[in-house]
Amino acid sequence: MPKTPETGAQILRRAARRRIRPLLGGAGALSIWQVCEALVPVAIGIIVDRAIIPLSIPTLIISIIGLGLLFTVLSLGYRFGARLCNSAREHEAHALRAEITHAALTAPSLPADRTSGEVLSIASADADTAAASFQQAGRGIASVLGMITAAVFLLIADPVTGLVVLVAVPIGLIIVALPGRSVSARATAQLEAVASAGRSASDLMHGLRVIKAMGGEPWAVRRYRATSDAAADAGVATGERTGRLAGLGALVMSAVLAVVLIVAGLRLIDGQMSVGALIGILGMTAFLTEPMRALAEIVGLFAQSHGAAERIARLLTSLDAAASTDTTDALAEAAPTTRDSADTRPSVTTAETGITITGWPTKADELTTAGGSLTCIVSEDADDAAVLLAALTSHARSLGPARMLVVPHDVDLFEGTVGSNITMVVADAGAADDRPGAADHPPISPEVLAASGVDELLDLVDGGLDYRIQELGGNLSGGQRQRVALARALNADPEILVLAEPTTAVDAVTEARIAQGLCRLRRRTSEQATIILTSSPAFLAAADTVVYRPTSGCLLVGRHADLLEADTDSAEAYRDAVTR
Repeated sequence: MPKTPETGAQILRRAARRRIRPLLGGAGALSIWQVCEALVPVAIGIIVDRAIIPLSIPTLIISIIGLGLLFTVLSLGYRFGARLCNSAREHEAHALRAEITHAALTAPSLPADRTSGEVLSIASADADTAAASFQQAGRGIASVLGMITAAVFLLIADPVTGLVVLVAVPIGLIIVALPGRSVSARATAQLEAVASAGRSASDLMHGLRVIKAMGGEPWAVRRYRATSDAAADAGVATGERTGRLAGLGALVMSAVLAVVLIVAGLRLIDGQMSVGALIGILGMTAFLTEPMRALAEIVGLFAQSHGAAERIARLLTSLDAAASTDTTDALAEAAPTTRDSADTRPSVTTAETGITITGWPTKADELTTAGGSLTCIVSEDADDAAVLLAALTSHARSLGPARMLVVPHDVDLFEGTVGSNITMVVADAGAADDRPGAADHPPISPEVLAASGVDELLDLVDGGLDYRIQELGGNLSGGQRQRVALARALNADPEILVLAEPTTAVDAVTEARIAQGLCRLRRRTSEQATIILTSSPAFLAAADTVVYRPTSGCLLVGRHADLLEADTDSAEAYRDAVTR
């Protein structure tokens, strides 16, 4: 897997590498626009000297045609340059949002200091701000080339004035660039304050029902108002610092222009330049205001992009670290000091024919689930099951959901329809007919609905698959939520499916029906392997292989019926664990 960027600078460099073609194309087109704009006063000066003062009509006509062509190239250069830079910005913003979302959704858990609200803020506002660097880069390159063009013309038209520009402009740019780090720090603080407000809002919305039941609305309002005011103050501070930077840029720009105009005026008085040259120099000096102002703005904007990229890098690094250490941490927490067999980290490997787990619970143990079979794992200690689930989740993250999908016990439903929660795809409402919510999801196999028990749910609600689910599935019972979540996992149809206690909230009859249907569905081909961490007798009876992990002793592996009839201490513990 590619190495996760660790700093904001690495994020921006990587973004530039993967958008290099539109970036270079956009910068080139914008440079043509800026250079052509710089040549406009030069062209006007030439027209004055060659056509207007000599009163040459043919030369004037040719000059007007040439000026029209110059403005045509200028206009097209800006049009295509802006389009390419905007394309690079939007594609990179989308790529960053997708990367952050994928990292957050596939991580075993969010770091302790991160919440869903903060992740949402970074995936939206910070991604857009970081990607805006492409516009800044295109404009910055174009502005620099425009200033170089102006300096070259001034050197040719009047060497003294050109030297003044070449010396004064770099000094001015250095002065403007110095406060950039301060603006970046302010921008980073602002984004963190906004994320904190989002985190507070997310916490309050998750506990909204409890807060209302306890009459805690005034407390909630005060809490969010405090974080919101902090975000507003940070925004004002960033705006103030950015405004100061823009003002400094304007002041430096005005000073440079004043020096250039004074030098050019003295040269004119001495009679060392023509009227056309004077017009060109004055026009070129006026033109310099645009690229210098743009550069002053770009410094502040780029500082904000760097601050946003820094936050993205920190989030991705923390998510990556959480994913890589989750299994180790779970193992350390789960292993009692008296157990010498749980000192290894489970290793998960996959092949075309199934999945193999080694090192759980001991280095010598190895579990293999072949394609077309279903394995149930029962652990007497919940911490042992957590260790195994963490290892499976970490491995699934590297493969992707199409290859391997791990579904934890606690799952979330989203506001929408039953169908959209199963397919995780929401299309335009009314795509197939005029009913609200109709066809807002792709077709779902009847076998999936039957295997998950959702077919019974559809008979109880109005609208079937188009039945509207409230936030977090609040209008469904716990068993109904579990069935919809199980249908979502089965509809994804991964090659390797891992479920953790998928039916604890359904009745025994429905659970037995689901177990039989799930086994039939997953055994259709010899390429799909299924592992279920459960103590449900219905699933154990339907499984091809049952693995029992006692608190001490060796693993028990076999059919459910055989393990029940075995005459060992571990078998006795197994009977106690699975008897309901």
